[in-house]
Amino acid sequence: MALEKFRAPALPVPSLEYDQRQQTDLIRALRIYFNWLDSLTPNQAESYRANLFIGGEFEGNFTGGTVTASTISGTNADVDRLYADYIRSNGFLGGGFVGNNIMGSDFYGGRFYGNGRYISTAYNQLISNTDQAAGALGTAYAVTYDTTDFPDGITITSGSRITFAESGVYTITYSIQFENDNNTSETVDIWLRYEGTDIAGSNSRFGMPPRKGAGVPSTLIAVTPITVDIENDGDYIQIMWHPSDLGVTIEHYPVVTASPGVTPAIPATPSVIVGVTFISAQFPLAERVAPLGISAYGQIGEVSVLLA
Repeated sequence: MALEKFRAPALPVPSLEYDQRQQTDLIRALRIYFNWLDSLTPNQAESYRANLFIGGEFEGNFTGGTVTASTISGTNADVDRLYADYIRSNGFLGGGFVGNNIMGSDFYGGRFYGNGRYISTAYNQLISNTDQAAGALGTAYAVTYDTTDFPDGITITSGSRITFAESGVYTITYSIQFENDNNTSETVDIWLRYEGTDIAGSNSRFGMPPRKGAGVPSTLIAVTPITVDIENDGDYIQIMWHPSDLGVTIEHYPVVTASPGVTPAIPATPSVIVGVTFISAQFPLAERVAPLGISAYGQIGEVSVLLA
């Protein structure tokens, strides 16, 4: 597709007799046109109007139909379609953007539309395949882990500390397998501790029935999702537990081998499974929406207030 040619100026129709004013207007029109040709070439112009631009690099202002380039940098770009490897500018304003990849440090906006298929956030699943018991009733104990399935931004330190590489809002969902080997009903309390301090209102109490018989303890799965606010990069959470009696323990069960007519094959039962997922970064409301100016009109006059 060829570039749009420069348009010649409209020249005055010559008169039958010599007219100095007419000659002056003619020379002025030609001078303006040739100056424009000399300065506004496709490779040197700061402002270039065309239906199509194809090239390696373009700097300046562009108004046209289609742009295909490897690098574009400038002040204004007004096009119907834009194909580029890199776009360098101070800002992007428009009704819509369609592309394959967008990379940047910060994105601010009101709504995001899409299926979120390729959004990557921090997550992990923490596993314990070890039995855990309380040593004394007057002490709270931290749940420990020996395996992590998806260590992406969330790790285990010191055996029990769920450590977050980045601050933000997260959901922690624990599933803990308990046993009660006593002949009486018992309870177990589970809560969260943040950087060594118990989180207010985070406790859940679970009741356990008496054992079924000698050597046959009762069992309970304690499951609770809790949302936590991690204030600083590198902070940690611990899941604490306390039974009403030392006969209540956290237990794992090995794989069950299939036995015809008796049981199918059953996978191993971890003593603890904890899922941790990222929900949102911590953005104060003032940073989510750009400040706008306030204008008012009245009988006295006009008042404008600009927010910094």
